[in-house]
Amino acid sequence: MKSILPLVLILLLSTSAYSQNDHEYVKLKEEKKGKRLNLYAVNTDTISYDIFLKVETKDYRRSSNRPILRTIAPKSKAKLMTLIQLANTEGKYNSVFIVNEVAYALEIDKDFEALSFKLDKAIKDKKVTLYTKDDCLICPDVKRILIDNKIGYTEYNIDKDSTNYIKIIKEFQADKQNRFENRIPLLKVDDKIYNDIKTRDDFIVTLQKAFK
Repeated sequence: MKSILPLVLILLLSTSAYSQNDHEYVKLKEEKKGKRLNLYAVNTDTISYDIFLKVETKDYRRSSNRPILRTIAPKSKAKLMTLIQLANTEGKYNSVFIVNEVAYALEIDKDFEALSFKLDKAIKDKKVTLYTKDDCLICPDVKRILIDNKIGYTEYNIDKDSTNYIKIIKEFQADKQNRFENRIPLLKVDDKIYNDIKTRDDFIVTLQKAFK
């Protein structure tokens, strides 16, 4: 898989960025225990956010000298870095903390790891059914995309329970105007079937169509 680091940096720095602790929902928090200073990202919103953290200091030894890139899940607290204060120092540090809503991901870059987007009530109310099988190579990615985007769904693994899948096949075979191929994964949103899903990108395009 190609490296996503340059793209993440460009997107984080070029879209809806906020300086340290200016974001309404995502804050950089400190917790100090003795010489240890732990830095956390706290997300109080109901959607995911990407964060970028860079720390510069001569007073602390850091658990990571590299910038931190992380997707912070809704209603969560994530530890980002531990700073250990060096002897005879004041305990000062400078940080760059940038927060970006991941709503752009489905439209800008389909290869980006975090694919969360803000869902309105109409989307949340849709009934989503996913048909998978044990040897489906892209099914884990498909399920992760649904979970990351907080899209509730019912899964049927046809290797374990094929009853519902066979029912759908029969429905389409009876409808001569529709061309149906026996392909997994298969996505059903309300009464509409999407089965032209061969790759991860195909699935993202399918979601865009289904929730348009």
